[in-house]
Amino acid sequence: MKISACTLFAAAVASSASAFTPASSIGSSTVLKAAEIGDEPAAPLPLGPTLNGWTPDATKPCYGLPGAIAPLGYFDPLGFCKDNSLSEVKRFREAEILHGRVAMMAAVGYLVAENTPTIAYGFDHPTIANNMIPEIPLFGVMFPFFLAINITEALRANRGWVEPGMGELFTLRENYYPGDIGLDPLSLKPTNGEEFANMQAKELSNGRLAMLAVAGMCVAELVNGQPVLADLPHIF
Repeated sequence: MKISACTLFAAAVASSASAFTPASSIGSSTVLKAAEIGDEPAAPLPLGPTLNGWTPDATKPCYGLPGAIAPLGYFDPLGFCKDNSLSEVKRFREAEILHGRVAMMAAVGYLVAENTPTIAYGFDHPTIANNMIPEIPLFGVMFPFFLAINITEALRANRGWVEPGMGELFTLRENYYPGDIGLDPLSLKPTNGEEFANMQAKELSNGRLAMLAVAGMCVAELVNGQPVLADLPHIF
């Protein structure tokens, strides 16, 4: 009985002493690591899909779209894109790049039309392009011309714009890159995102210059009544 009582007393002392020993370092370190992982902020979700190497970024001007070109860089003095949604900024870029393309064709058209002899407008050149527009036959030339414009605009809207009733009006599709209508017969579109951004920056630069140039050509002919190239000697 004495032996068994001593044995029980020793076991009780040993178990009580184990209560004051430090816990395993493995368990505590695991808990700390889990806490550290849980405290890390989650990466923000992208605002839209990556298109032609461009991922919308709200921290950048125009959500990171190409077009901030030296020497002016990001130039928006009227604040069209300030505090605007991604959908609105994409719509503005769509309008800018399409107007730029039309202006580039118009600038070439001014120079070619004024300096190309034709049966309809005679062989005395150069002539004034502004005077040609009212003389073009309505049903023979203008009607097919406007019909072709309407067809191409319908195809562009079907590709890039949300259908009425399927969302907000005047909204581009989420997976549509502004200006990328899928027309690339010469396969000039780069597959690399950086090269695509450089090419679009060049297109935007030429389009912006063409819009200013066509406006200048039209106003100059209205003011002085002379063809575009007739003013070149006075410039140089």
